Amino acid sequence: MTLKSYNEQLQELTRAILSIGGLIREMIAVSVDSLSAKDDVHKEKVRGLDKRVNELDRQINEQATTMLAFRSPMGDDLRFVTSAFGITSDLEHAGDLAKNIGNRSVKLGNYTPETVIASLKNMTGIIQAMLGDALVAIEKRDPVLATDVWRRDKQVDDIYHDILNALQEEMQKNPEAVEAITHFIFANKNYERIADYATSIARTVYYVTTGKQAGKDVLKGK
Repeated sequence: MTLKSYNEQLQELTRAILSIGGLIREMIAVSVDSLSAKDDVHKEKVRGLDKRVNELDRQINEQATTMLAFRSPMGDDLRFVTSAFGITSDLEHAGDLAKNIGNRSVKLGNYTPETVIASLKNMTGIIQAMLGDALVAIEKRDPVLATDVWRRDKQVDDIYHDILNALQEEMQKNPEAVEAITHFIFANKNYERIADYATSIARTVYYVTTGKQAGKDVLKGK
């Protein structure tokens, strides 16, 4: 096999990771809409996307395993191929969380806290941007962009705590809606965890491109 075919294998692996990341971003968008729609259409759309994610996850694992076995990558290529398993695992877990939100959406009844939903949409907009930039950082192997993604995780954490406080107040005001509010609390936590997975991917990209583990000193520019 030629060097070109080796580079093509790297490009195919990168494209597959970008594809699964694009599906996760779509799942996030559909899942947050499902909290208002509360119908089977949105729930099933998220589940359908999750099936495609699982298929790509298996494909990426096979591609990475084949490259390690037969191509003997070195340097940052080796770090990229070995890290592909962790990146896709993070993405697959993020997809599972989005699917969980879709499943919860049909159990909300008539409870529709507009202010909370607006805040969740704000949060998910940030998360989708984080994931999008993390994917660009993978494609371009850009440690600076990866670090910027990591920094934005605090924005999500702040919104998460604000929403949690609002939902706790809602429980006191509307005890009859405790079950629905609990579903929103889990949805809020799931989105916060998805942001953590985006951050994990960004930290992995930093390692792949620099060969150094991403400690908190990186955020301070040291």
